[in-house]
This record gives sequence, structure tokens and C-alpha cells, in this order.
Amino acid sequence: MREDEVIIRIGGAAGDGVQSAGEILIRTFSRCGLYVTSYNYYQDLIRGGESWYQVRASDHKVKNQGDGLDLLIALNKDALERHTNPDINEGGASPLEGIAIFDDGIKGYREYKNVSYCPVPMVDIARKYSDNSLLKNTVGLGAAIAAINGDFETFAGVIRDQFGKKGEIAELNVKAAQDGYDYFMSHYKSIKKTYKISKKPKYVIAGGASIALGAVNAGVKMYVAYPMTPASSALHFMAQHAKKFGVFVKMPEDEISAINTIIGANYAGIRAMTGSAGGGFALMTEAVGLSGMTEVPAVIYEAQRPGPSTGLPTKTEQGDLNQVLGASQGDFPRIVLAPRNVEEAFYTVQEAFNLADKYQCPVFVISDLYLSEHYDTVDKLNLDYPIDRGYIVKEAENYKRYEFTENGISPRALPGTPKLMHNEDSDEHDEYGNVVSDAITDPVIRSRMVEKRMRKLEDYKKSIPGTETYKLDDAEYAVILWGSTQGAVEEAIDILRSNGIKIGAIEPTHIYPLNEDIKELVKNKKLVFTVENNYSGQFRRLLRAELLIDSIGINKYNGEAFYPGEIVKEISKFILEEKNIME
Repeated sequence: MREDEVIIRIGGAAGDGVQSAGEILIRTFSRCGLYVTSYNYYQDLIRGGESWYQVRASDHKVKNQGDGLDLLIALNKDALERHTNPDINEGGASPLEGIAIFDDGIKGYREYKNVSYCPVPMVDIARKYSDNSLLKNTVGLGAAIAAINGDFETFAGVIRDQFGKKGEIAELNVKAAQDGYDYFMSHYKSIKKTYKISKKPKYVIAGGASIALGAVNAGVKMYVAYPMTPASSALHFMAQHAKKFGVFVKMPEDEISAINTIIGANYAGIRAMTGSAGGGFALMTEAVGLSGMTEVPAVIYEAQRPGPSTGLPTKTEQGDLNQVLGASQGDFPRIVLAPRNVEEAFYTVQEAFNLADKYQCPVFVISDLYLSEHYDTVDKLNLDYPIDRGYIVKEAENYKRYEFTENGISPRALPGTPKLMHNEDSDEHDEYGNVVSDAITDPVIRSRMVEKRMRKLEDYKKSIPGTETYKLDDAEYAVILWGSTQGAVEEAIDILRSNGIKIGAIEPTHIYPLNEDIKELVKNKKLVFTVENNYSGQFRRLLRAELLIDSIGINKYNGEAFYPGEIVKEISKFILEEKNIME
């Protein structure tokens, strides 16, 4: 653990206000000018079970939830024992080596070394001000602010904002927090950290909100989705701000209705979007083919969670890539984009809308629960993203909706445009949209139309931006990553380099089609690794199939995100074996 950062975990049960407490810390740190990132670990329960929320803060950029734990706020006995026990591994999360804050009514707990146990009368203090049991969380947070030598006034301001117009309730919470702060200061020693606090607040946003905000900035006017974790966070943001942004938000009876609705809206010229997780997306796959055949733009947000079937509804995975690549039957162009972090998600969605309109095909923005549900510090977002509606015509002689063109992109006319009447059909058709498979099939037209559609991808490949890298210039080894593994991989690379291993990362965001520059980037590397959250190495297989790149798979599929230490351990093992072989 670094001395210029702090990692705090709040543990309890569903219904204990674990996430709310974590979000208060996030806002407090960001207002103090610190960089933050978070991790939400929860179960598919309304009440009970085990939940925890982790916040990492520093005056330097933090890219993931981090290895290690400085401070624990335990809201029950199970959380106290679970997160201090070195023999329990919650998907890679480290046990506490620091301060544990908990109610002094918790008795008979097992104590572990490297932990400073700091009981606080959280319940008793809370009862001075309210019968609301969740007020003890505020007391615990106040004690935590004292434990890290935090700015109490900034923290109090966050509490006041949290309760908005409920001034009296807000002040009761501030008083309870102050009591917790004072109790800790008078009874215990604080954590010694050297991070620098400033009064210049930083922007912070969650992944789902970033996806939704990016769509709004791209000019989306309709968001239609059936709620399914983890895509629901984008739906919630859209619904909450629909009136302000002028977006029509609808929750239909199922995902089939959702995707068909947005296809209809896009056909009419309205930028519309849908989103779901793997189980809901499975219902959408037939309509994906409708978008491909009719060449109507469709932007689909696919947020992954573990499968098959219901799988682990509240955990993360990167197991849907094959599903997205193979959605619907037949060959037709599709584009798959995968943002690496919360900030990039904002811009990726906007790129997806432009590509969908330009190439008149389905475009997928694929993320996962980890990216969708955690908060991260972002730079001030650039709202001046150019909107490109593609090849839309308003007048033409002898209009051919599916005209054979060199790049495969045909002139698109919006319905109702005078003198540009045309057919749109899910059957194969000729240049005018007339079906060619009724009385007799025209094999020549069929072949030419398939080739026309697929030429779009050849044109698109020319415009794919160069693949970004991290510390690759002098690297002897390379890690290929995709999606939300970026933060953990880059930190692992920093650790490995500090130990003398020259290693870097290759970070494609344009997942399909792939940029062929990746082949050059892996040249002359002693070993190439692919890190991904699935069992079968779906992206590794894609790299092999499309670019003939062989790599060593580092895979995690227990429902949790990667931690940097896990990646360091695995890569070190293979590099050691390689060196032993060379010797």
C-alpha cells in the first residue's frame, strides 16, 4: 500500500446503507481535490447477506480499487470478522491491515494481528438524535474522517447536500458525525498518510451515468430498455434526467419490444438506444438481424455479468463477447466498441452513434458490471463532440435505397421525404427494396447485396484509430487487454516494472473489427498475455482467429474484477518459467 493514498471499505448487509455511505466518502474526497475510484460488492438481496463498498482516494490518479485495505467500517459482526480475517479472500480483496471502526456493542469477535480495533458507540450516539438505525453509519463515517485526518467541514457539507431541503435532519446527521469524529480523536490514533488535499474539487461519475450522459450528448432522443442489472444504471440515469435532457424514456414489457422500438425510431430518423445484460440481450438477437438486413442504425449497450442463464446478477464478467459477435443469423456488418474506463464510456457511446448512422448497421457498446457500477474521477468532459448523421438524402432521381456503391453505404432517406418512397423489408431485396425471394430467388442480386453490405466493414477498417498502448516502447513483454481490466493491468505493469521487468500493454477499444496494427505491436515480444474476465479466453480466441496472434491467457471468472496483485503474480510466474527455459 502506498503512503499517498487511502483505501476504505464499508462492510455490512443489504439494507444497511453500505453503498450510500461509500458514495458520501466519494463526494467528500472529490471535493477535497483527491482522485477516487470505487468498488461495489453486493448480493442479489434486498435485505441481509454480505455487502461491502470500497473507496480508494489519493492525490495521484488511481485506476482501480487497489490491493490492500487501510480502514474498515464494519456495520455488523460478520463484516468485522470477514474483512479482518487473512484466510478469507473475497474475489481477491485484501484483508484489513489498519484500523477497524465498529459499534462497541459488537462483542466476542475474533481478533487478528495487523488490525487496530477501535470500537465506537455508534448506536448510542445515533440514538441521541434519531430512532433511525442508519444514523449509526453517519457516526461511523465521522469516526473514519478523524481516522484519516480528513477535512470534517467538507464532509459535513456533503451530508447537508445529501439531505437537500431536509435541513433539520441534515443538521442532526452533522451533529452525529461530529460526535463520532470527536470520539475517535479523543480515544485513538489516526492513520498517518501523506496525500495532499486541495480545495479544487474534481469531477466524479459512475459508469452507467457516463454511458447515458454520452448518449444524451450524442443527440439521443429516445432510450427504451427493460431493467436488468448492470445495464439498469444507465436506464435509471436516463429516467431521472429525462425531462431535463428532453429524452423520451420508456420501459416496455420486454427486451424484444425494446430493440424493435429503437429500430423503428432510428428508421424514422430519431437517434434512439437500448441496453441490457446478456440474458436480456439474448431476446434481442433476432432484431439485431433486422437492423442488419434493413440497414437501419441501432446502438445497443450490452453490460456483461456472469452467465449462463441468470448467473450471478450482481457480479462482473466479460463473458458475452461471443454472444455479441454471433448475435442473429447470417453474415452482416456489425461494429463492437468496448470502453476501458468510466470517462472513455462517455465518448465511446457518441462514437457508436456516429458509426451506426454512417455505416447503417448495429453498433454495440460493451461493458460489464464493474465498469457500469463504480465511480471514478474524470476530467472535465468535452461536450463539443461532433455529430455525424451519415449519408441521408433529401432529394434524388430514381432513388435506390440499397444502391450498390463502392463502399457499401447506400443513400438513406427518412420516411416521409417527398419523392423518395421506398421499401424496407426483412427479406433479401434489390436496390429498390423489392423482395427477391418470393416467386423466384435471384442468386445474383443476393450475392451482390451481401457483398455490398460487407464492404462497409472494409471501409470502416480504414478509419479505426491506432491502438493505444501503455509503456510499450521498450517492453520485452506485452499484455493485451480489453474493457474494464485497464486499470488493474496498468497498475500491475507499474509494479512489475518497479521490479525490473520491462512490460507494457496493448489496449484496443475497437473490438470488432480489430485494428491490424496490433500485429505490429506484438512483434518481437518474448511473451504476450491476454487478460480478461472469462473462462474460455473469448478475446484471446478472437485475436487468434482475426490476426493470428497467440497469447497466454490470464483469466478470472469468479464474478469479481481483477486486482493488480493477482495479475502481477500470474505474469511473474510465466516470465520466471520463460527465463528458466532460456537458461
